[in-house]
Amino acid sequence: MNRSYLTGFIPLFIVTSAQISAADWEQAHHEVSTVAGVQSSNNLFNTTAQQIQDQRLYAGLNWDWLGLFEGYGLRWPLQVQRQHYLDQTGLDATLYQLQPELRLFLTPQTDLSLQARLNKQQFLAGDAAAEFLSPVAGALNETEQGLQATLSFGRAPDTQNLQVKVATEQRRQKVRDQLFSQQDSDSAAINYSHKLNENMALVLDIARHQEQQNQRDSDLNQYGAGVAVQWTGQQYFRLTGGRFVRSFAGQSLEDATGSYWQLNNLWQLDSRWQLVLQSGRRSVLSYASQSISQLDTEHLAAMHWQYDQSHQFAAHFSRLVSRLDQSNYRRTRDAISASWQWQWAQQWRSLLQVSQVQQSREQQPDRDRLELTAEVSWAW
Repeated sequence: MNRSYLTGFIPLFIVTSAQISAADWEQAHHEVSTVAGVQSSNNLFNTTAQQIQDQRLYAGLNWDWLGLFEGYGLRWPLQVQRQHYLDQTGLDATLYQLQPELRLFLTPQTDLSLQARLNKQQFLAGDAAAEFLSPVAGALNETEQGLQATLSFGRAPDTQNLQVKVATEQRRQKVRDQLFSQQDSDSAAINYSHKLNENMALVLDIARHQEQQNQRDSDLNQYGAGVAVQWTGQQYFRLTGGRFVRSFAGQSLEDATGSYWQLNNLWQLDSRWQLVLQSGRRSVLSYASQSISQLDTEHLAAMHWQYDQSHQFAAHFSRLVSRLDQSNYRRTRDAISASWQWQWAQQWRSLLQVSQVQQSREQQPDRDRLELTAEVSWAW
C-alpha cells in the first residue's frame, strides 16, 4: 500500500526513527544475506593488567521480509549470529534479534504500529553493561523482551504530525546461567511536530518512564521541545532538549534532575561525502549495583566517503561520559574507528575495520583495546 502523502514530510525529519521507519514501508521486499567474519582483540576484557588476546569467529544470517496488503503491512526482521572464541571457549554463544511489526493503515492520515522485540546480546567483562564485571566471570548475557504500540496521525500530515507511544520492556542479565541483574520499564511518550514553513518545523516531546532495577523503583519524567530544519536539499538538522526529573519511590534518595538533549545533523556534502554529527544526554538505569541511575552524555562524528560504486570508506569518533547518580563515579570512553567496504561482486561484499577504544577514570590508569575485524557477506 503506497503512503504517498509522506513523501514530502519524510525528508525534513529523516534523522528521527519514526520517519525512517515510515520510509521503510513504501515498498514490499524480501532480503536474505549470510555473513562470516573474524575479530581480533588485544585486550578482550578491557583490563589494565594481565591483558588477554583472543580471536572471535562468527557467522550469521540476516533476514528482512516486508509484506504490504490492503489496509495493513507486516514486517519480520531477524538476525541470528553464532560466535566462537579460539581460546575463551566459555564465551561461545548464539545471539539473535527478532522484531516483528504489524502496521495498520487506518486512514490516509493514521497509522497504528504494533511491535514486539525478542533479543539476546552479550557484553564482555569490563565494557558497556558489564563494565563492573570481573574478567573471571567472562561475559554478561542479556535477553530482552518488549512490546510497543505507536499511533501516528495528523490532520494535515504535511504540516502537523502527532505520535503517541506506549511500551513495556523486560531485561534479564545472566552470568553463567545465574541471574545477575534485571530491569523492567513501562513508558509512554508523545511527540508532536508542526511545520512552520518549507524548511522548518517545531517539535514537542513529553515522556514518562516507570522503571525498576533489581526491585528498586524509579520514575523518569521528561519535557522538551526543539526544532527540525532542512537548510538545503543535502542537510538535515534536528535538536530537541528539555528537563528531566527522576524520582526514587520508597527510598531515601533525593530526586535527580537535570537537562537532556538530542542533536542530529546529517550533511550530504556532495555526491560522495557525507558528514554525520550527533550529541545527546539522557538519564538511564545504571549498570552498577551500587547505583540505580546514571547520566550518559555522548558525542559522535562520522565521515563517509563513497569513492565509487564498489568502495566506501568511513571514519567514526565517539565519546561517552557516564556519571552514576548515587556515587562519585565518572568514566569517559573514547572510540575511534576506520573501515573499508568493498562490493566486489553483485552479491558479495567485504569489510575491513580497525578500532581503538580507551576508557579513563580519575586516579585510575587508562584501559585501551585495539580490535581488527574482517568480514564477508553474501546477499541471496
